[in-house]
Amino acid sequence: MADPPVATVGFSTFYLFATALSAGIAGLLPLVPIRLIGRKFFILMSLVAVVFYALAVAARGLDIPAFHLAAAGLLILFNIFVSPAGGPRSLTLLLLAGAGGIGGLIADAWRYPAAIPVAGWPTAWLAAGFLSSGALLGGALVAMVLGHWYLVARQLSFDALRRVTLFLLIALAARLAVAIAGGIFQRELWGELWEKAGGMTGFLVSHGVFAGTRALFGFILPAILSWMVWECVKIRSNQSATGILYVVLAFVLIGEIIAKHLLVSSRLLI
Repeated sequence: MADPPVATVGFSTFYLFATALSAGIAGLLPLVPIRLIGRKFFILMSLVAVVFYALAVAARGLDIPAFHLAAAGLLILFNIFVSPAGGPRSLTLLLLAGAGGIGGLIADAWRYPAAIPVAGWPTAWLAAGFLSSGALLGGALVAMVLGHWYLVARQLSFDALRRVTLFLLIALAARLAVAIAGGIFQRELWGELWEKAGGMTGFLVSHGVFAGTRALFGFILPAILSWMVWECVKIRSNQSATGILYVVLAFVLIGEIIAKHLLVSSRLLI
């Protein structure tokens, strides 16, 4: 008997997207210095993460790893106690929230109900996919908002934006590596889908469309644009960098939503 679709047991496309985005934000915020950027940026970003955690709970009910709930609670505490200068307490709360988000993604990979046809350890591959997805989503969103922050506070040091942009490039490379490895180790599944589609024409109008769109919007265009952002940051051209980051974020969102849809519907790790 075929494995049931993941959506029927609670792991929906939106749930996987929302938890990855929230965990990614929580994990990245400790890399940004509070004393340089100001508390309002952190309040905004942490609240975005909390909102998506709440939506994830609504999508799956209370059957959500305690790590995610702890991360959301710690972000709420951070909002209550954060000071303009940051300090050890604020940083500790952010670090714990980030650790909670990472733990939640790993727990989701461990509890994932569908048998993933991949060589080696399916749970490890799922965890790598969830973590790299969270890093990419969080990196793209935090970088875009941070770039916008520089437009209204031009006296800020470019060190933070440079650091976040570098993180975005590394996250994109890691996500691509996981996707390529998944494609290699799932070549038998791709072959089955090819045969079921009846050859090239059928495959291209089914899974091929999604895979091609995923590659274009999830990797190729974000890679080109993220490198352009890096070059803009190097010459302190913040306005250009921010404009490009808006597009990067849009493409990353499209790519990751497609990736999670393919995982839920077809058990594909891309």
